[in-house]
Amino acid sequence: MLKVKSFKQSTGFCGPASLRMVLSFYGIGKSENELAKLSGATKEKGVGAEGLLKAVKELGLKGFMKDFSDVSDLKEYVLEKKIPVIVDWFCCEDGHYSVVVDIDEKNIALADPQFVRVRKMDLDTFKRVWFDFPNDFLKSKDEIIIRRMIVIGK
Repeated sequence: MLKVKSFKQSTGFCGPASLRMVLSFYGIGKSENELAKLSGATKEKGVGAEGLLKAVKELGLKGFMKDFSDVSDLKEYVLEKKIPVIVDWFCCEDGHYSVVVDIDEKNIALADPQFVRVRKMDLDTFKRVWFDFPNDFLKSKDEIIIRRMIVIGK
């Protein structure tokens, strides 16, 4: 399991809090508020992956997002490359960001800023909720975000 320090999120700031965890993994200390400002996050609407990547670039780091990822992508980064991965998934009636810190054939371990702990989830359950959409409801099928992951590196 990757050693990622957990941070508690403020309301609507799971994105900045997840980014804070990954940056801390690399020895970079930034506050949730600093990252919220850099990414354009708001308590009402949160932030999209594009905003998180904007913050990453402003800090001089590299990052990318990938939609339609699969479990093998997560394993490649988390297990082989030892890089924590931010995932965008549907939790608690809304989209939510968490950081993947471990994964095996049956379970995934997520550093979750909502609970300030690592939560283990059955992999089949996670695959069912690994999606999001940008608004309060889907206006069209084209808005759905499927299996998004965000990878950040130095």
